[in-house]
Amino acid sequence: HLSRYPAPAIHISSMIGSDYVLHAPRKSPKPSLKVILAAGAAVGCIILLIGVAYGTTQASQPDLGSFAIATKAMVLRCPSTCGMGFRRDISQITPSRNLRLRGGAMTEIAKGVSFDTVAREWRMKWTAESDKASLVAAQEALDEVLSEVKAVPGVKSVQRVVCGGCLDFKVVTALEAEKFGDWEGSDFAPETKFLEKVKAIPGISFVETQTYTLMPM
Repeated sequence: HLSRYPAPAIHISSMIGSDYVLHAPRKSPKPSLKVILAAGAAVGCIILLIGVAYGTTQASQPDLGSFAIATKAMVLRCPSTCGMGFRRDISQITPSRNLRLRGGAMTEIAKGVSFDTVAREWRMKWTAESDKASLVAAQEALDEVLSEVKAVPGVKSVQRVVCGGCLDFKVVTALEAEKFGDWEGSDFAPETKFLEKVKAIPGISFVETQTYTLMPM
């Protein structure tokens, strides 16, 4: 009777006295209910930690859509080559403080970068053909509106830039920052009239406008 021998090995003596050892197969123990519950709890904790980590990561990422909307709301009329713009109230382009320097109100864009003057630029390209006829015509168009530009409230200066190498013709009108919004409200008159005039001149091209701060250093 094999039941007399202890597990896991069974000894059988043969007729010639040799011992044979038969190893009985071992059965895998069934997991207890406690083990199953503990394993389930561990898996649940891991899933919870992964979810928390993912949510934290998503929350930490910047909302680019909101940023783009806020940036778009900040700027007004400026060509794609610039990307800079101003509200009618120049002091609102940045939440930074106003300073009292050089006898007037200054707006600080960043540390050490302040301004109290804003400029509007009209620019174009001319050609040298026909003894620079397009340049001559551009100057005549400017002369027609120059007195009107100088009469704009808050104007500090009207400057003309001509480059004989790059063939640039530019008109830069600088205003007090506090007055710039009023001029912008009138569409920078007589800007439209001047631009329509120069666009019709043969040889004039790349007619553009730009707004920026302008400060003496």
